[in-house]
Amino acid sequence: MKDFDEYIDEKQSTIEKLKKENQALKETLKRYLVFGSHNEFENLEEDLYGQLQFAEKTVETMFNNLLDPAVVCSAIYDDDGVPQDFMFMRVNAGFANFFDKKVTDIIGKTNSEINLLKGKTWIEQLIVADKNGGCADFTIKETEDQLVARIVKINKEIFFFQMKYQLDSNSNDRQFRENLKFTQMLVDAIPIPLFYKDMDGRYLLCNTSYAKAVIGMSPDYIIGKTAQELESFFPKEYADFYLEKDLQLIKEQGIQVYEGPIRCADGVVREYIVSKTLYKDSNGEFVGILGVMQDIDKMIKTRRELAESENRYKTLFNGISQPIIVVDLDGNIVMCNSTAIGLFEDPTNKLSSEVADIPAIKFVDMDCVRSVALTGESLTRKFNVTIDGQEHWFQSSMQLINDFFGEKVVQIISSDITELKRYQSELLKQKTFAEDSNNLKTIFLANIAHETRTPANIISGYVQMIMSGLHPDKLNEYLTSIFKNCKKLLDIIDDIVELSKIESGQVKLRHEICSINAIVEDAYIYLSDTLLDSGKQLTLKRTPVINEYEALVYADNQYINQVFKKLIYNAVTFTQRGEIEIGAKLDVDNITFFVRDTGIGIPEAKLNIIFERFRQADEGMARQYGGNGLGLSIANELVKRMDGTLSVESHVNQGSIFKFTIPYRKAGM
Repeated sequence: MKDFDEYIDEKQSTIEKLKKENQALKETLKRYLVFGSHNEFENLEEDLYGQLQFAEKTVETMFNNLLDPAVVCSAIYDDDGVPQDFMFMRVNAGFANFFDKKVTDIIGKTNSEINLLKGKTWIEQLIVADKNGGCADFTIKETEDQLVARIVKINKEIFFFQMKYQLDSNSNDRQFRENLKFTQMLVDAIPIPLFYKDMDGRYLLCNTSYAKAVIGMSPDYIIGKTAQELESFFPKEYADFYLEKDLQLIKEQGIQVYEGPIRCADGVVREYIVSKTLYKDSNGEFVGILGVMQDIDKMIKTRRELAESENRYKTLFNGISQPIIVVDLDGNIVMCNSTAIGLFEDPTNKLSSEVADIPAIKFVDMDCVRSVALTGESLTRKFNVTIDGQEHWFQSSMQLINDFFGEKVVQIISSDITELKRYQSELLKQKTFAEDSNNLKTIFLANIAHETRTPANIISGYVQMIMSGLHPDKLNEYLTSIFKNCKKLLDIIDDIVELSKIESGQVKLRHEICSINAIVEDAYIYLSDTLLDSGKQLTLKRTPVINEYEALVYADNQYINQVFKKLIYNAVTFTQRGEIEIGAKLDVDNITFFVRDTGIGIPEAKLNIIFERFRQADEGMARQYGGNGLGLSIANELVKRMDGTLSVESHVNQGSIFKFTIPYRKAGM
């Protein structure tokens, strides 16, 4: 029965060891979730699973090859929990041959059905083993031979039965040899190299894996020899190294584990981990050295490939300019790249969520994470965050993916779309501006039609009256009116031509010596004439004359006059009573011309549009006051061409002050 205990212990030990190795591997690989090399790690897991299956198969093989009859049974209990019968669950060949039955004829049957194990002794001993929670040994004569039997309780319902013959000395010797043969078979079933030496280093036992790996021969060739005696297979430096390690183990009397190179039978030097321990006999004395070897060449290669994969992964993952975050389904961050870390570590970026149970990163929206986890479909969301005091827009793409161990995680890749949002916003503004411009042009065309039709009709009417000879005494009056309206038409045409020149970039400045006093004087004369033509009664004012020497400057006299006149015409048009004042002020670098009126004023909300083309503060004013909406726009563009600025201060029903300031160069400099 000792054999089976060892098999079970070995099986459990192997499984526990593999489980620990598997868990350790998982912990090692955890940081490579999602972005590492999948195939390598999946293959390693398959290898571990294969080893578990091999362990199961090895135990099964050992059970089937036991020399003695053995069977695994399931106890059948009565209502009081006492075993009354048992069912055969697993049967080895020795048991089937003992009763001259086929294995398939026994498995699944109860003992009462096929009556193989006769008498009440088996049930009684089964009860003993069940109560003791261990085993029961007894002698029984099942046939003409005397048998020694043992029942071992494996768990609550499963028991192991084994029977042995009581043999004479010759039979014992034969049995001993058979057991040695069977022991060698069991050792050979172990997949890793195994050896057993006496205290002098002489091989007493080794399995086929060891013999073939190290010397390429059968175990029989090694038995009885030391490593020094196998010099054709073990170079002296290796043999001396092994001897040194054996002596160290005997001295320390513990467990020895070391890593080192071993030249194998194929001539290739491979790295192995060797584990050795001292073996005690029944008297507690050390009688031998038991050792196992593990080829770690594959492990070292895997480590190297893993390191290379890690370096490639880090370079790629951290080199991506987009922030990447990987979270589990609870919102815990598994990993994030350096771009994301750069954003999150800055305390001024204020990316923390105010909800305590959600990760403190605004990029992780748990509602979206749950939705992706529930549906398995990718999801895209847009959001804004404040970074370094500036608003940034991001677009995040979320996908549900598997890590190496089949666990679901959500990968979040974000792109900064701030510039795109700005571009879209600018496009929207341009679209709105284009639509407004189209509407304004429509209004402008209507105004132009009105502004041109009125003087044209007047001119046509007076010409017809002159041609018909009506009222010859009013001929001068008719001609004067025709002249004024022709001039009005020419002004409209001039504005349109000027606007066309500005839009096509044909405006060219011509700096020449001019007098500020002369410019103001010409403007005042134009103001007087315009006011006279309007028939309005207004008070006119002008600033005092500047020192003539200081008044001489280099500037574009033509465009200054043009801007000045348009501002004056605007003031006369929208002022019904009060006064209009014009003038100029000179400082070190700039000249400022102004026109102040007491007209209807401009609402504050309209101040930002009056310099736009085709615009007036109130589009209906064109009907009441006339004008085509181009004057202030042309003035503003001309001032810009002179590197100056045009501004206005205005209050409704109180009046306005228009100023344009331009740089100048003193004459003679």
